[in-house]
Amino acid sequence: MINILIADKIDKSVIDQIKNSKFFFDYKPEITPEELLKTISNYEALVVRSRTKVTKEVIDLGHNLKIIGRVGSGLDNIDLVEIQKRKIKVINSPESNSEAVTELAIGLILSLLRKLSSSYSSMSQGLWLKRDFKGQELGGKKVGVIGFGHIGKSVAKILTAFGAKVDYYSRTQKTNSLKYIFKHSDIITVHLPLNNATKNLINNDLLSLMKPTSFFINTSRGGVVEEKSLFKLLQEKKIAGAALDVFWQEPLPPVSSWRKLPNVILTPHIGASTNEALEKGTKTVIDEIIKILGKK
Repeated sequence: MINILIADKIDKSVIDQIKNSKFFFDYKPEITPEELLKTISNYEALVVRSRTKVTKEVIDLGHNLKIIGRVGSGLDNIDLVEIQKRKIKVINSPESNSEAVTELAIGLILSLLRKLSSSYSSMSQGLWLKRDFKGQELGGKKVGVIGFGHIGKSVAKILTAFGAKVDYYSRTQKTNSLKYIFKHSDIITVHLPLNNATKNLINNDLLSLMKPTSFFINTSRGGVVEEKSLFKLLQEKKIAGAALDVFWQEPLPPVSSWRKLPNVILTPHIGASTNEALEKGTKTVIDEIIKILGKK
């Protein structure tokens, strides 16, 4: 029997449909870090999303671990250095959530341009401030897409369909510099993984180049941005507005200063939170685990 621990919420219907007595799926989506450390030695595979942290301690105690599956794209919650030392295989599903994150990013851009958040807020207070909410159109805007993987390319495709003028930055392709893109764009949308090369990559030097009429959107990882610099520039209205789905500290504390900025839209890291993305990601990872471990 091959034991597989599911440590985060996935699409359980995917594993319920598997009729293979060789595999036992132990579904514990609320498992605590302490419980994980106590039991990880019992499993050949571990499946996580972003909640569970696969630390050096987890890896050291996972004597039988052969595979770690990440439902989704980001691997910043997994100690990849220790994984490589142990030669444990890592599987993720980078394409499964690209449509979900793309749609959220586009939605946030449109919300900023059309002032949807503040418009709704005023209506819920019983007001009718039609003249106060004159917005802008996406067509014709210069949009800088920072990161050009699955999601960045998908976002660029939809932006182009809206008639936006897209420029993009990629670490693996020859593109305009970050400084050029930040200086000339009306909108910046970030789609970078978090790793040693991208941590705080979007710093005060870059953010200070943005136009006072421009908007900043981040649906990737909070750690790629110097949050204090972004906050200060938004507070001083040197950047017109921002929409953030990700933060350095998650969950965002109830008393966070971010919650008080009137020119910012906040969402609780819901980029990949669609039924379709979860189903696709779960199926991709589980199928691959079965394929690999089934051969052993």
